[in-house]
Amino acid sequence: MLSIISSGLLAANKEISTISNNISNANSTGFKRSTTDFQDIYAKTSDQTDNAVTGMGTRNSGMRVNYSQGSLKTTSLSLDLGISGYGMFMGADPTDGGMYYTRDGSFSLNEDGQMITNTGKLLLSSTGQPITIPFRVQTGDNTGQYKEVDAISINEKGEVTANYGTNLSLQAGQIGLARFRNINGLTQRGLNEFQASNLSGPPIVGAPNDGFFGRVIQGSIEASNTSVSDEMVMMMRAQQAYGASSRMVQAEADIISRFIDR
Repeated sequence: MLSIISSGLLAANKEISTISNNISNANSTGFKRSTTDFQDIYAKTSDQTDNAVTGMGTRNSGMRVNYSQGSLKTTSLSLDLGISGYGMFMGADPTDGGMYYTRDGSFSLNEDGQMITNTGKLLLSSTGQPITIPFRVQTGDNTGQYKEVDAISINEKGEVTANYGTNLSLQAGQIGLARFRNINGLTQRGLNEFQASNLSGPPIVGAPNDGFFGRVIQGSIEASNTSVSDEMVMMMRAQQAYGASSRMVQAEADIISRFIDR
């Protein structure tokens, strides 16, 4: 009996931890909330009939990430990008080339003018190359003068244009997006980043606003898809389940104590 009750305690505790993580990341850009799945456990003893089984508690069968889109929040920053629709930004680790995927579109430029994620991954184009924006370029009028970049525009197709004054611009590439046949098979790596796995299959790479891929919205970022009010309701339910299991443990301990004292 104690093993059955303890499985309920562990299940409730795991659910409380998952919900707490969702609430703590309610303001994290591009965060995807998780849910915990449980399975019931049954056993059969030799003195039971063929159709009879005995409940033996519950067990955690894993966590699932909810990839539904969060609302787009306007920031008006030129390197903040949101995706309206399917797709994830592709980032390459500059040290080992590892591939990461995210919906967090809060980008910046490194010292080489490459667009990077907030974890330092290189944002990749639809051809798998880093998006590089030169900080300054020659004017091209044989004067040897340079102009500094003063504006960066990115359209819904992910095409990046760097402007150097009113008459000079440079196409820096087209941002690539990736989608997966089984997005639930992605492996979480923390910091709102994911990696492909055997379950997810290899990435299908394409360009924004093309086919099944969503649009890129400049000056916006995707907010967390966590609803704090919904999470609080589930938290109260999980806490009640934990409290009930705790009281059952105490009741079982009292029963055992009476038998021992006889």
